[in-house]
Parts: sequence; C-alpha cells; structure tokens
Amino acid sequence: MWKYKSQTLISVIGLAVGFTCFALAALWIRYEMSYDKFHRDSERIYVVYHTTNNIWSSTGLTRGSNFRMAALLKENFPEISDAAVVAPGWGDSRFKIDGIEYPAFRILIDSAFFRMFDIQIIEGNRDFLIPLSNKVAITQRKAREWFGDENPIGKELDYYGTTKTVVAVVAEWNQPSNIRFDLIESLEMNYPWEDQMGEGSLIKLLPGTNVEAFKEKLAKFKVEQPNTNYTNLTLIPLNKIRYQDTDIPREVKFQYIVYFAIAGMLVIFCSLFNYLTLFVSRFRIRQKELALRVVCGASGRSLFSLLSVEFLLTMFFVFLLGLVFQQSALPTFQQLAEIQGNITAVYGQLSAYVLGVILLALVFFALVLFIFRKRTLNATFRKSRSNIFRYTSIVLQLVISIGFIFCSSILLKQVYYLHNTSDIGFSYKNIANISIYPADTKVLANQLKKIPEITDVLLLQENVPPLFPMNMNTGIGVHQWDDKPSDIEWIRLSTYRYFSGEFAEFYNVQLVEGEWLEDNDSLNVLINEAAVKAFRWEKATGKTFGNDDAQYKVKGVVKNIYNISPTLPPSPHGYAQKGFANSRMSTNAVPIKYREGTWKTTKAKIEGLFAKEYPNAIYKEIVQLEEAYNELFKSETALLKILSFVSLICIVICLFGFVSIVSLTCEERRKEIAVRKINGATIHDILMIFFKEFTALLALGALVAFTFGYYIMKKWLEQYNLQTSIPLWLYVAILPAPVLIIVLSVGWQVYKSSIENPAEVVKENN
Repeated sequence: MWKYKSQTLISVIGLAVGFTCFALAALWIRYEMSYDKFHRDSERIYVVYHTTNNIWSSTGLTRGSNFRMAALLKENFPEISDAAVVAPGWGDSRFKIDGIEYPAFRILIDSAFFRMFDIQIIEGNRDFLIPLSNKVAITQRKAREWFGDENPIGKELDYYGTTKTVVAVVAEWNQPSNIRFDLIESLEMNYPWEDQMGEGSLIKLLPGTNVEAFKEKLAKFKVEQPNTNYTNLTLIPLNKIRYQDTDIPREVKFQYIVYFAIAGMLVIFCSLFNYLTLFVSRFRIRQKELALRVVCGASGRSLFSLLSVEFLLTMFFVFLLGLVFQQSALPTFQQLAEIQGNITAVYGQLSAYVLGVILLALVFFALVLFIFRKRTLNATFRKSRSNIFRYTSIVLQLVISIGFIFCSSILLKQVYYLHNTSDIGFSYKNIANISIYPADTKVLANQLKKIPEITDVLLLQENVPPLFPMNMNTGIGVHQWDDKPSDIEWIRLSTYRYFSGEFAEFYNVQLVEGEWLEDNDSLNVLINEAAVKAFRWEKATGKTFGNDDAQYKVKGVVKNIYNISPTLPPSPHGYAQKGFANSRMSTNAVPIKYREGTWKTTKAKIEGLFAKEYPNAIYKEIVQLEEAYNELFKSETALLKILSFVSLICIVICLFGFVSIVSLTCEERRKEIAVRKINGATIHDILMIFFKEFTALLALGALVAFTFGYYIMKKWLEQYNLQTSIPLWLYVAILPAPVLIIVLSVGWQVYKSSIENPAEVVKENN
C-alpha cells in the first residue's frame, strides 16, 4: 500500500465519495417512495385524475376536480368502499394571532376523509368538520408553537380578515405524506360543477379489486353534469403520486435523484475497477514472488490472506473516510432533499454497501488465486503477454471520464442557455411585480413612480394578471375557425384580456406576423405561434375563429411566450384589447422596471413604502422576475451542483487510474524497452510505440463515450421546448484534455524507463 501510495489514496478517496453519494441517493429515493405508505390500507387508496387542458400540466392529467366528484364515483362504482375529498390551501397560508403573523399549511376536508385516514384528536371535539362553521383543528406542534403551555381550545385566529376558532388539537403525521397540514377545517360542498375547486378526489377500493379492470371501467365513465369536461378518468396510488405525478412541486425532480444515484454507482465502479485493474497488474508483477512462496510451502489460504489484508485495510480507510464525508454532507443533503427527522439509517446503508463490495472483491481475489494455482510453475515464470484486461480497463475509464465531461458540459450549456436565451418571447430583466391587498392600484402606481430607481410602472387593467409569473389561467373553447380540419372537434384557447401596446412594449413581446392591436379593436385579437399550429394555419392574419358566443379576427401573431416552464409545451393563446370577457379576481399587482444593479435599494424603498403607507395590509408581496424565472430551473441547478462534484471526483479517479496503469505498464515492460534500446531504438522510437498504442485506446474510448453521451443527452434535451445545440466544437474542445494527459503520463513514464541503463535492466530482470 505504501509502495503504491498514490494509487491507494485515489482508490480510498474515490470509493469513499462513491459510497457516500450512492448511500445518500439511495436514502433519498427510499424516502421519496415512502410517502403515504404509513396509512392504514394505503395500498387500496387511490387519487382520481382526469384529462386536462390546463397549461400547467406536463402530463395532460390533473387531480383537480369538483368537491362532489368523490361522492359521485362512490355512488356509481360498487368496487369503491369509501371516497373522500381534500383541498390543500394555497401554499403557505398566513394566520394572525394577537397581530403577529404565522405561516401554516391549511387543508379543507370532508367527513369521509376523517374516516379514511387516521387523524387522532388529542383534545377538543369534531366541530371543525361542520361546513362554514369557521371552526378549525390545529396540530399539536402548532399548538405548542403558537400558544406555548396555554390551552389552545377556544383561541381565535385571524385568517385574512376572517376569525377562525380552534376547537380541537390533532396529532400530526410524523411520516412523509403528500397531504401536509398544520390546520384542518371543513370544506363547502355546494359549488357548481363547472368550478374545479378540489385538488384530490380520493377513493378506497374494496379488498381483492382488480385494479386494471377497474381502471378500464373508470375510463369509460361519463360525468353527466352541466358545464363539465371530466374525461378519461384514471387512478394513481396515493403512495406513488410523489414520484409518478411530475406536476407535484419539488426542489429536485425524481428522475434527477436517480441520476444522482447512477453517478454515485459510476464513481464506485470506476474506483473499484481501477483498484482491481491495478491489483491484477501488480499481481502479474509479483507472480515470481508468489510462485516461490508456493514452492516454499505456502497454501492457498495463506496467499488469499496475504492479498486480502491489503484490500481489507483499504476498505477500512474507505469506511472511515466515508463516515466523515457523510457527516459533513448530511445537513446540506437534508435541506436539499427536504427529508425531515433522523436519517441515521444512512450509516447502516454505507456499512452494507462497503460490506457488499468487500465480499465481491474477495470472490474476485479467490478466482484470481484459483487460476494462478492451476497454472504450472513454468508458465508462471514465463508470464502471460495478454493485456486484454488492462486495455479494457483503460478504455472503460476513458469512456466514463470523457462521457462525464461531455454530459456535464451539455447540462451546463443547457442551464446557461435557459438562463440567457432571448427566445422565451418576453423580457424579465430588471422587472418586478408589486402586490398589496387591500390597496388602490392607481394610488400604489403613483407612489412607486416617486422612487428614483424605478424607471417605468405598468398599471394593469382590472382582472388582468402580470405576464410573469403567470398565476391565473382563463380560456375559451373554440369550436369554429377558418379551414377547420375534420379530425379536430375543438381546441382550448388560453386567453389574456387587455393586451395593450403599452403592455407589449413593457414586456418586449415580439410580433412575428400582422399588426399590433389598437384601442378600438374589440373583436380583433392576437394569437401565438402555438395557436397557429393548433388551428393548422400557414398564415393566420385575417383568419377568424370563435364559438357560439363570439367570433374573433386575427390581426397578428406573437412569438410563443414561455412564462410557465421550459418543459411544458406552449399552449394556444389569444390576446385581446377588449375581448375575451372572462371574469376573474383582480391580482392587485403593479409591474415595475428598475435601473440595472439597483434591486436591493429598490426593494428596500418599496418595503419602506409598505411599512409607512400600508401597515395593516393583509397581503404584501414583492416578486423579482429574474428570481422567479430562475426558480423554473431549480431542479436543473440542483442537479448541476450535485453532479459537478461527483463528476469531478469520477474524472480525477479515472485519469489518475489511467496514469497508474501507464506507470505499471512501463514498469512491467522495462525489459522490452531495454532490449529495444540495445537493438538501436531511440527514445523517440520508444515513445512513438507507446503513443500509438494509447492513442488508439483513446480514440476507441472517445468514440464510445461520445456515441452514448450524445444519445443520452439528446433524450434528456427532448424534455425541453427550448433546447441548446450539441455543436461539433464541443467534441473538439473535450479531446485536448485526455490527449494532454496521455502525452504527459506516457511521455514521462516511458522517458524514465528509456533513460535507464539497458544492461542493468536486463541483468535485473534475469
């Protein structure tokens, strides 16, 4: 171990990092897959989904439905033993207690939900299940946080101007669940069917139900209610929606966690394969020694012990270093993975993985010794000239290292492209949305104009949200349009009211065809490129579309606006000056522009304005659009951070392993080099022999790495509507690094061997 200390150090660090990454990733995956498995009969509880045209859905499915959907399904399907509804609150709800604001997750449920799930009442009564009673239950944790040692029963909470009374304290769920709550109250069931108010119709199937047959039956069910469009109903198990429903908000996508685990496995693979390759190379060098030990009476057990001790010591150091790495990474890892509670199980996982590798390696050692013992002593002293195993190792390490560099480069290029492309159809630089309620937006706009750092203020019309972040989605069903194909019945057109020239200029919306709208345009509209494609028009200007309520004429086409997510395809949109009369709640938002580099000062002055002019406002929000836009890529950014370190370690391991193998190769071929020199070969001749050999291996490794890397990254890029390119120069830019490594390592090692006295080398080997 000391003689080959650099190789030993690389093996120890590489295996420790690999085990740490893989153990953490495996724990993360297990945690994600443990959501809602603790419920009684969880394997029989399903969430109902249906087809949607919602622009926020990446799958075309949604679990949002009317509160009465669950009861309707129970009435029509005897396979359902119970059905319930849950409506999570909108993000972090805010409650005031004695004028102090506290965040809490609020859910609204029906009495059936209380039957289906185990919610233990610690104190109080079930009056919070009475609809419209303004009575609530809070968790034991929130009761301690809000009221300390005081009895919470009867306490009052201010919820955006409405008084809520605490009538019960319930036990919180201390295990991961998609249904998170700090506060529970009853929901109102009598909403019209066209209002999709809920976010979860839950059903519990009878034991022994054929789920696949039930799904087929459910898909054919028609909801015969007025103004409804529930089609293709399907199910996803409650304990699987965490990783099967890609629309659930999360810090890191589930598929990226799997990538993280694969990266950890590759690091382990590289380190272990590198170690075993060096072991075989050193074993070949020591064959004479081992053969003499056999002649002197050494048994197979003693030889196995001799070889195993070094590896066991190596793995002991790997285990210790892995524990240090894991302890250092746990706080950051818990925050990134959003894992609550104690996760000491990761240490047990690390131990299990190390033990597994030890057993695997010992089996490998036993196999090598078995082959060695079967060979004749004469064959051992002659040595085998086969280098297939060594060459395979070199190619594999080159494939992995070049592949990592290639894939990481494309990932970095894609993230950079998403952050800096101008193809998103609008501008978000130096723009912010200022929201406050209650407030007169005209008065607020005039107050904001007085702040020197603010260069422009956009006063939106009533019922019009900012362009980004988009938090409202209105639309119309279009059943008639010019040149309508016979195979399309209708399309949903998302709509935007009061799309003025001032609005377009503020956000730098780009016109690609036709003209902008004017103030007197009532039924003239603009559509986006996605709408042109949906209508199957080649040229849209002058075309008409509509329904029984109104007909609209296309005056121009704007570029697709990617204001939701780069992984969601742009939906057909229509923009009107006065049309599309959809009634929606006003957002009370005022978009502003500020001078470059003045955001901190601008934000501080706006907060000062809030404190001075609106001290009692119920709702206040300042959203910088650049920060909001970057949030769309938080999974990619997290993946890039995770893989950057892992990739660097893997590349270093592969390259150092390559250098080590070259070193051992030159050591093993010292006699060959000496004989060549005696026969007149120059240093240049010897170097060229080795350069040709390793350059061929590099070419093979690069070809395999680029081929697989291109295929993998091309598939990965397909999930984005805005994709970076994979240019030829990227391949050319990556190759110089491994070429330089080969030149330096091969050149130095061969040079050292070639300047030795050939006579001394020949005598030494004889």
